[in-house]
Amino acid sequence: MSPDTVGERVRITGRVYDLTTEAPIAGATLAVWQAATNGLYENQDESQPDYNLRGQFQTDEAGTYDLVALMPTPYPVPIDGPVGDLLRVADRHPYRPAHIHFLVSKPGYETLVTQVFVDGDKMVSTDVGFTASGNMIGMFQHDGDHYRLNYNFQLRPGVSTMPKAPIP
Repeated sequence: MSPDTVGERVRITGRVYDLTTEAPIAGATLAVWQAATNGLYENQDESQPDYNLRGQFQTDEAGTYDLVALMPTPYPVPIDGPVGDLLRVADRHPYRPAHIHFLVSKPGYETLVTQVFVDGDKMVSTDVGFTASGNMIGMFQHDGDHYRLNYNFQLRPGVSTMPKAPIP
């Protein structure tokens, strides 16, 4: 993230390992992205530098990773079109719970695309995107002037397939 990005920081550490053997997976790639505190991703916000709050990281020989991100905050989805009409008819709020996106991959393993949500966020149970679930909750702990999160990812042996972007 750019140094002038507003918001609290979180140091995220963890391990990527084989679901069947629990062996560490060295050289796994974690693609990470998130919205800024204004609720916008860098490609939606001209005031953010290109690729702000996006990064790729590799696990070491022990399958561990370590990165610093922005402490995630909830944000609303756009409600000025048909999605807003649907939400109003369904009497649902437009908010996504606070989260960080992860795409974890390594040849020989199925690609994992997931989000990690903040424990205690009241929006988790009513996520407008219906994607938040209990196994995707992270325990973000306050630690001095920042937060900490330890979160492990399990990969299943198989074919690594990267999803295609919905927008070219």
